[in-house]
Amino acid sequence: MRKTSEARRTDSGLTLVVPGRYRKWTMSLFSSWLVRRYRVVAVSCAVGAFAFGSLAGRTKGPWFWVVLALAAVFTAASVGLPMFAERTASGRAADARQVAERSKQQMRLVVGRVLTPLAYLLGEISDARTRTGELDRLQGQALSVVLSAATELVDADGVRACFFRAIGGRLRRLELVGYYGRAEPGTIEFVAGTPLGDEAFRLMDEDRDGFYPDLLVDAPPGWVTDAHRHRSLAVVPVVTEREQFGILTIDAEECGALREQDVELVRLLGELLAAGLNR
Repeated sequence: MRKTSEARRTDSGLTLVVPGRYRKWTMSLFSSWLVRRYRVVAVSCAVGAFAFGSLAGRTKGPWFWVVLALAAVFTAASVGLPMFAERTASGRAADARQVAERSKQQMRLVVGRVLTPLAYLLGEISDARTRTGELDRLQGQALSVVLSAATELVDADGVRACFFRAIGGRLRRLELVGYYGRAEPGTIEFVAGTPLGDEAFRLMDEDRDGFYPDLLVDAPPGWVTDAHRHRSLAVVPVVTEREQFGILTIDAEECGALREQDVELVRLLGELLAAGLNR
């Protein structure tokens, strides 16, 4: 069991010794409480200073100096607490700005590392010849980059990205052609005429995103929880103004693992993939 304190015997008796990390934690907790309630504490100290100051005028002997000292302490506290709270809040704001700036720099590095090869592939696709098989190879590489980028840019555990290609004909369907991330394939296909398939096609036809942060609370029509391990899902269409290529999905095993900004990132990747497939 972890020891939070210990008693040591000294010449004057037993002394309770508290480790330094717990003293720091206690002081941090106290300072946080003080910053949140400094106005109430400062007003209380000001009232106490006034009361002890009034009492000092009617006190004589040794108690006069005791009351006067208490009045001085309360006066100093009523003045110093707002200054301490302001200084502490300013320091925390500066720390928060530094953390935010570091996060932005890390995101720029990740986005640059992920999107640079995709931009290169899009340039290659625009110049590729359709009859040599080079176009199909480059588009396949672009799909792989998009799927891996989706799992890398989304900050969640157990993430998986899938691409379902739209197949026309008498019975429309969306067929799984690639996935990346968690080592298990997603739904094999979505078929028009079923609740789940119709919802997928509705999102694609209307060029709308589908976001289900907690599938136990809000799920697409026809969703069967027992048939899927993931509990958070985002769906974005991969379309242009004239062509529908399919849908790009990202899912995670925990409820609430995906956020709105994750959907925006996947939406961007879906648009880039659509540009690469539009040949």
